[in-house]
Amino acid sequence: MTVDLKPALTMVLRQGTHAAHDRLDKRMTALNLFSSHDRYQIFLAVQYLFHRDISDIYSRADVAALLPDIQNRNRLKLIEQDMQDLCVPYPMVRKTPPVVGTLSAAIGWLYVAEGSKLGANVLAKRVQDIGLTDNFGARHLAADAQGRSQSWTGFKAAVDALEWDVATSLRHAEAAFDRVTMHLNRCEPYLQAA
Repeated sequence: MTVDLKPALTMVLRQGTHAAHDRLDKRMTALNLFSSHDRYQIFLAVQYLFHRDISDIYSRADVAALLPDIQNRNRLKLIEQDMQDLCVPYPMVRKTPPVVGTLSAAIGWLYVAEGSKLGANVLAKRVQDIGLTDNFGARHLAADAQGRSQSWTGFKAAVDALEWDVATSLRHAEAAFDRVTMHLNRCEPYLQAA
């Protein structure tokens, strides 16, 4: 009997992006983005820009073949509703979709987007202190219909069951964290007025 000791892709991505993820978390925490509506609006703008950039990935046929519920996982419309609730103007930044030629590349971007839903559990509790809920201003932080754990487990199981170009997935997951950081850099100057 042969035992496959190769680590699962999601574990490789988790380990490979740990430093970038940690830096981004620390920076967002330091900016105190969940302390007021004004500061949270900057977070919403960053979320909008990132999810707008990757929205095309959610309508790819190859992704849908892997994750049949992929279109229901896309949070862009929820972010837009949250922005409308709080009268947040759409940032005047041109949409720049990532160049995602292969499914391995798409998985790298989706790993970051889908993984962020786990952390959204903590953020959803924090924004309650400023009066935001799953029905007003923080819809995109709510759990998917099947729940956070089950949603992540389904994504993880689908991804970890197949062979991938691991280097490509990792490169694109790192690019996804870089993209969020780039959008935060664009939006951070607006915090001076908040």
